[in-house]
Amino acid sequence: MLQKQQTQKIVQPSAYWTPVFDQLNEAVIFFDDQLNILRSNAAWQNFSHNTDMVLNRYIYPEDLYLFIQSMQSGFSRPIHIRLIQDSEHLAWFEVKMQKIEVIDCDEEHYFWSMIACEQTDLVKARYLKEARQRVLKGILTRMPIMLYRSRNNRDWTMEYVSEGCQQITGHTETELINSPLYGQLIHPHDREYVWSNIQEALQRHGCFHIRYRLNVAENQTHWVQEIGQGAYSESGMVLGIDGIVFQTQAELC
Repeated sequence: MLQKQQTQKIVQPSAYWTPVFDQLNEAVIFFDDQLNILRSNAAWQNFSHNTDMVLNRYIYPEDLYLFIQSMQSGFSRPIHIRLIQDSEHLAWFEVKMQKIEVIDCDEEHYFWSMIACEQTDLVKARYLKEARQRVLKGILTRMPIMLYRSRNNRDWTMEYVSEGCQQITGHTETELINSPLYGQLIHPHDREYVWSNIQEALQRHGCFHIRYRLNVAENQTHWVQEIGQGAYSESGMVLGIDGIVFQTQAELC
């Protein structure tokens, strides 16, 4: 009978529960080592509709191993898993777990608490952003386009250039970044034109659109177009220039 009473205390860890949990937007669950749900708050009940009291029925099968691994590790680091709602809809959650030790009559027992915050919209937004970045990277890799961030000096010292720089300039990212090389590639007859037009745009905090020649190799000159604008501090100081350079036809200039 004593053993039964001890088990009852572990299965129903009421001493650790507070009505405040029902006021939270996050789901709060107490469960045992067999993933039996011992207690849950209103947020979880609204999500699960109390259709099953075994937690692993709600965990997406591909994420179950991660969940159990985190549970057994004893660490409270958050994990991101998918939970099944209404047997067909998946929702992403950030889950934090904590192992709680209960000592009763010199015997140690454990259960776990779990706080789950839905992240579905954030995950979808992140995936969409990553997809857009992959598309943009693919375009920049395949097309003769160079994105850049440069300093505002006559050498146009590059702090960043995209992979397309080699198609535009004939030089690699390593050769261009933190060197005066790009300014030296501009045709001598065009350097003052480039400088004055960009400075005028920076003074009015506007965009510039210019065309000029680059000496990309010995006895080889390419016409390029450049569109960009300044990056400014809160006080209006020019921190750098962001822009894009792409090849164009000489007759357009």
